[in-house]
Amino acid sequence: MNKKIYMTTGEFARIMRITKETLFHYDEIGLFQPELTQPNGYRYYSIYQTEILDTILLLKDLGMPLKEIKQQLANRDPAKMLHILEEREHQINTEIAKLRSMEKWISQQKSKIHFAMQIDPTAIFIADFPERYYLYAEAPTATDAELYRKTDDLINLLLTVGSTFKNDYDMAYFQHASHIESDKYAVYDNVALLLDNKPYGLPVHTLPAGKYLTAYHTGHWDTIGDTYDRLMTFKHEHNIHTSSEYLEHNVIDSFTAEDPQDYITEITVALEA
Repeated sequence: MNKKIYMTTGEFARIMRITKETLFHYDEIGLFQPELTQPNGYRYYSIYQTEILDTILLLKDLGMPLKEIKQQLANRDPAKMLHILEEREHQINTEIAKLRSMEKWISQQKSKIHFAMQIDPTAIFIADFPERYYLYAEAPTATDAELYRKTDDLINLLLTVGSTFKNDYDMAYFQHASHIESDKYAVYDNVALLLDNKPYGLPVHTLPAGKYLTAYHTGHWDTIGDTYDRLMTFKHEHNIHTSSEYLEHNVIDSFTAEDPQDYITEITVALEA
């Protein structure tokens, strides 16, 4: 045996930067076997086997299952390899898009938390908002079960057009002036998903850019009526005319805070001339 050509399992594993156990496993499943096996069971790999193992490790890094790699090696063909690489390229591009969406979402969540930490919960003011988009579903029975179901329906609808990240939205609800005037603050007969970008091919609604009367409620939604009372008082004192639809948007919720008393809900309503 030419020791300049052959290496033990440990030596071969070391130069290929893998473990001996990996080589044993590949041998066991028939994917990659030593070129020589002595009667005493010692395995020896040839330096000429490094290229094929490099191919195996590359395909594995690309996410190909070992079973498929074995099939490909048994029937090597340029056209088949081209097809495999094109498939993996598509999968990688999809994953990159998902990671970018996740990175954007993380940045947005950080900004929201930084913003929330600076909020004056007693302040009521007029703020400028850009044009925003949302998906909307009515929930006539206004039960928690229906709201959860409608929310899930909207999320699934959003995913059908290629949203790469399941949390690429913000939860919101519309509260009607008729409910507020009747002190029915806990009645939610709709659900909305606020979106940063307009998705094509979906029944998207638009919140026009403009000035919105804005307030922030701190604490559980059960006590949101207190903030609405302050908001309505501010409107009347300053003779402000608004739309009849109030948007409640979760800024800090159970995702960020454990104690419901730390929740923050943004309430906005468009100004009218």
